[in-house]
Amino acid sequence: CCNPPYIPSGELAGLQAEVRREPMLALDGGDDGLDFYRRLIKQAPRHLKGQGHLLLEKGDGQSARLAWMLTADFSDIMIYDDLAGLERLLAARWKDKHGLT
Repeated sequence: CCNPPYIPSGELAGLQAEVRREPMLALDGGDDGLDFYRRLIKQAPRHLKGQGHLLLEKGDGQSARLAWMLTADFSDIMIYDDLAGLERLLAARWKDKHGLT
């Protein structure tokens, strides 16, 4: 379960003042906001047991791209809304059946 930095670098200056008080390391997701996800998806096999789940908080407009990034190695990809009705959580199951023990 992870809440990575997912805000595109170009959008950081326009964030609300209370959000900008957070460390930039916790906000800046790179040019498209997906830098951390790329690393996480690549490294996930080393940390998940067979058919383990990956739960990711994500930003607005990132659902389709993240789901596409996961399709090679994950199944049962689901997207859940937050209390405001915005797509906020992505859940996926690792396809590998042997995994770590």
